[in-house]
Amino acid sequence: MNKLLVIADDFTGAMDTGVQFSKKGVPALVLTMEQLSFDDIGGADCDSAEVLVVDTESRHLPAKEARDLVVKITLDARAHGFRRFYKKTDSALRGNIGSELAGLLEAGGDVCLTFVPAFPKSRRVTRNGIHYIDGVEAARSIFSKDPFTPVTRSSVADIIHLQADVPTENITSDAYEKAGLRPEKKALRILDAESMEDIGALGAHLKRGGNLNLLAGCAGFAEILPELLELQKREMKWERSESGLLVVAGSVNPISIEQLAYGESIGFSTFTLSLEQKLDASYINSPDCGNFVRGVTDELKRSGRVIVKTAEDAAEAALIEQCPPAGMDKNCIFRRVAENIGLITMKILNETQVGNLVVFGGDTLHGVLSKIGGGGVVPLAEIAPGVAAAKVISGRYHGLVITKSGGLGNQDVLQQINDFVFKR
Repeated sequence: MNKLLVIADDFTGAMDTGVQFSKKGVPALVLTMEQLSFDDIGGADCDSAEVLVVDTESRHLPAKEARDLVVKITLDARAHGFRRFYKKTDSALRGNIGSELAGLLEAGGDVCLTFVPAFPKSRRVTRNGIHYIDGVEAARSIFSKDPFTPVTRSSVADIIHLQADVPTENITSDAYEKAGLRPEKKALRILDAESMEDIGALGAHLKRGGNLNLLAGCAGFAEILPELLELQKREMKWERSESGLLVVAGSVNPISIEQLAYGESIGFSTFTLSLEQKLDASYINSPDCGNFVRGVTDELKRSGRVIVKTAEDAAEAALIEQCPPAGMDKNCIFRRVAENIGLITMKILNETQVGNLVVFGGDTLHGVLSKIGGGGVVPLAEIAPGVAAAKVISGRYHGLVITKSGGLGNQDVLQQINDFVFKR
């Protein structure tokens, strides 16, 4: 029986949380909604996983749809024996934070949901209920200018209350003992944290009070869960390949844009997709697509390190949203871009031997993996905060898949990935 269900709103978030378990020897399995069936969970990989992670792809859904989805998954999981849940949230507090947390509290079967938003290793901390990113309040950070899911508040409680009418309580680091007390009525508790030592201390209080059934946060809080929940550890074996490195970048977050520019500066060759390549459904079967794929594969064979990206900067993505093609709303744009990138990537993989596929951005990762297929993804190693190496079970691609959330990682993250792949 899987011991914990993690519910994430995008695929890179599912991966950077799942790897918090596998890096400590706790097997985790990441599934999409299409792959999830509680009536048919089986096979060696599912049965051996202590942690099941499901990607709901709900970050861009209307708030009520996102909440209803979390409620349904939670109720289905409880009916099949799950008792502990972790709602993975974006570390910059983007997406349907309030509605999804409210959904878990409604359906989770307990009165207390503990939310720890901080990710100290990525310089994201919560102080007196205010969330800071790189020392700046969230609503004044670069995420306030996100072209699709801008962060408009810095108070965590305010962000929640934008979407949900639930009672919230902020607990500061000098009052962690309150986290171990059982509330008389349903409550969503927001806990401050500015370091991993803080997160470890609050975890001890939660354990003493038995408040471990409903938890929420990002990869920062998830890192202590293997020990906190006493999950079983096993030896995990896997191999690396040095046969090529293909980076597929759909994220237009300024952090990702800088990281890709750095990659070019250290020798990665770059191809940028045009508007037609991203949005025209007929492009995939065109002669131009064949020529593009040949250009990428020839460069991969020559240099071994190639970036395929969707935009030069965030302004280009914002322009597409502000002036979308006729008949396409925001969600349609997300789906079409992810679909085309997935198909183009699969054509590239079919034409050349690539041992390492790196994907930036959750929507892009979902689009790529939907074409690779298979029975889920097993996280294997954490290369850097927010960067996970994994394998696909029985898919059409057999190399390593390395995933990175658009808003995470240092500027030199491609150097870190390069060194990991080529064992430097």
